[in-house]
Amino acid sequence: MERLPYIVVLACYGFAAVSHLLPAVVGERLASRARPVAGVGVGIQAAALAIGILVGPWRPGLPEALSATSLGVAGAYTWVGHGRLRTLGMALCPLALVILGTALVVPHRQVVALSHAGFSPWLPLHLGLLFAGIGGFAFAFAVGVLYLWARSRLKAKRLDALGRLPSLEVLDRLQFRAMLFGFVFLTLGIGAGGALAAASLTEPWAVDPKVLFALLIWFWYGCALQVRLVAGGRGRWTALFSIVGFGGLLFSILGVNFLFSGFHAYAS
Repeated sequence: MERLPYIVVLACYGFAAVSHLLPAVVGERLASRARPVAGVGVGIQAAALAIGILVGPWRPGLPEALSATSLGVAGAYTWVGHGRLRTLGMALCPLALVILGTALVVPHRQVVALSHAGFSPWLPLHLGLLFAGIGGFAFAFAVGVLYLWARSRLKAKRLDALGRLPSLEVLDRLQFRAMLFGFVFLTLGIGAGGALAAASLTEPWAVDPKVLFALLIWFWYGCALQVRLVAGGRGRWTALFSIVGFGGLLFSILGVNFLFSGFHAYAS
């Protein structure tokens, strides 16, 4: 990745994170600018990724995967982080900052499958859909953390600072919608990945560890939606499903590709 644009993006996300976590440091007036500044970072990051695809040769690896993940997280914040939902920035902005910072320091490792398949129009579609889904799941994760925190404060009858938050019912509804959004795009991304593999690879790919883990995550979120829609599980259950599922997504990006061999493994 060309580092200069991403350093600017890192500064934007850093400002947004500090504005939410330590508003007294930057002042109330500057803290109110956190979302527009993060939006500038999202625009620069999206443009940098798009230019990387168009200019080529495009060989996405671990830094690009982490960068796209941070873009999805920051994009979710700039989309909905206003009004009473501004509090979500306390979770989303630091998460986007940490993931992008990691992307700038890890060595470039290209996915093994690209040496077999090369570039295909299915590739950016596959990755774009997947990371849009990750953005939805990241939003659900942040809302889930906020829901459990607000719920614990209510049970302890510690109502200070809760006046700025939406009600638990609103948080629960947002969490469900974000999870449903992520599930739809994850499903489409897996389908596009299957089309890419069928068109480009001659060796069997269905038993690739990353494919199996992605299907496991898909099944996990599918079960979460079924628990919500069929069994009526709400609130705390949905929050726990979101938090555990997003942890699995991060492990899929940072762990599976290194620990297991296959088409999605990172070449040394």
